[in-house]
Amino acid sequence: MSAFKYSRLQVFDNLELFASEDEVAYFPFHFHEYFCISVITKGTEQLFGTEQSYFIPAGYIGITQYNEVHRNTSWSEEGYSYKTIYVHPSLLTYFNNGQPVYELERAIFNPSLFQLLNSLISHPGSPITLWEQAFRQLVRYAVTPSLSKLRNFTLADELLAEEPSAKIETGWLARQCFMSKFHFIHEFRKARGITPQTYIMIKRLELARKALLQGGTMKEVAFNHGFYDASHFATAFRRYYGVTPHQYRK
Repeated sequence: MSAFKYSRLQVFDNLELFASEDEVAYFPFHFHEYFCISVITKGTEQLFGTEQSYFIPAGYIGITQYNEVHRNTSWSEEGYSYKTIYVHPSLLTYFNNGQPVYELERAIFNPSLFQLLNSLISHPGSPITLWEQAFRQLVRYAVTPSLSKLRNFTLADELLAEEPSAKIETGWLARQCFMSKFHFIHEFRKARGITPQTYIMIKRLELARKALLQGGTMKEVAFNHGFYDASHFATAFRRYYGVTPHQYRK
């Protein structure tokens, strides 16, 4: 049985920490607006991207790039254990002397950095100088992605930023891009790895996740971000984040 632990850290613009023991749960394809930096402490993680899968064994630091469509699970039935920190790209840019960090190496073998991150996530109240040391080491593993990976469909992002509850239909988006609906869906999946409507739903969840920390009832957050009701919102939230909105807000 998996044991999830989630917390936020009041340092560097609220770093988010997540840990799980003997994880075997299945998560659907999703993405985060953060880098997911994981220390694998037991077993082997299997990370599925839209084009290939990766194996990250115990003792390695596994990286999921920000905005990367992915799902992850255990390579074996015995499960795997890990600790993850969610880091906003702007923070890594800061520690990379202002140079944007688009991607990090997928699997990092650096025993001293592994031990440092493992200790920091286990003891989040550690001195800020140790966090700075860890981030300065991490940005050394920055790599330059291909231009195709930077390709973007930004209209849905812009609309949701202005009005999170807006009803956005695929056919309408296609017309704004001067494409047929079929061609638009094909091109969108090629660029993002998921359908436009799945992307929009996950984007709503990301915006709602931030709104949860700013107050308001669960019903208000759900309605303001385009969900039918609080129950529908809670089900979707737990499916993609592994915790309920109430657990996340605590």
